[in-house]
Amino acid sequence: MDHADVLILGGGLVGSALAVALDRHGLSAIVVDPADPAVTLSAGFDGRASAVASASHKMLDAIGVGAALAGKGCAICQIRVSDGLAPGKLDFIPAPDDAALGTMYENRLIRRALYDAAMAAEQVDVRMQTRATTVERSERGVRALLTSGDTVTADLLVAAEGRQSPTREAAGINVARWQYDHEAIIGAFHHERSHQDVAYEIFYPDGPFALLPLPDDETGHRCAIVWTVGKDQRAGMLKLSDRAFLAEAEKRMGGFLGRLYEVSPRTSYPLGFHHAAR
Repeated sequence: MDHADVLILGGGLVGSALAVALDRHGLSAIVVDPADPAVTLSAGFDGRASAVASASHKMLDAIGVGAALAGKGCAICQIRVSDGLAPGKLDFIPAPDDAALGTMYENRLIRRALYDAAMAAEQVDVRMQTRATTVERSERGVRALLTSGDTVTADLLVAAEGRQSPTREAAGINVARWQYDHEAIIGAFHHERSHQDVAYEIFYPDGPFALLPLPDDETGHRCAIVWTVGKDQRAGMLKLSDRAFLAEAEKRMGGFLGRLYEVSPRTSYPLGFHHAAR
């Protein structure tokens, strides 16, 4: 299609979810994204996991994506917060009428489910490995010239390009931002004792150490890890052998999940704050 109700720049988790939701409500969308699906949908592209809150999960269910994720996530039935390994803790538990506080999914599973739903939607035109070179906005709508040479038009433009959105900048929307000089070391590992669907947030002077429950697999119990370290520690943490990394993680945990083994490849992400003025 060359005209749609909505032109979405960015086909990640947000852009693809919006496109599918529009289709379910009888509205058409053109999704433009520069990424290569062969890369972004591969198993090793993104080692992160996300907690999907119950309200967001109801949205995924309503647009038909929840069924594709059934059985692939792990419910968060409790969040336990502590100051290091000192005695005392703060527990968050769901209200009696709520099944869970949220559900943990590996990002790659959410991305695949949304991509497949967008591709299957009758009124969604997904154009991957494509960018908008020029975008003209007016009272009558929006017109965009794509790198493919096509020109598309829509009544509404939605920018879902992430934290460095060029469309937001072009629209004059100011963003307050700063960096925390910390990085999050991301990965997952197996452990001897069950996490019992509990997420752990352990605070240390140099940053939080989070353990997020994942579904068991054929090898055993699993958790995702988000380990916040100073920017100057990042390179050293990534260079640690798997054995040394697990030994350091076990020290931080005090061994409450038993022996740790079979760690996934590790990546890191800089931590920063972004807040749009409007």
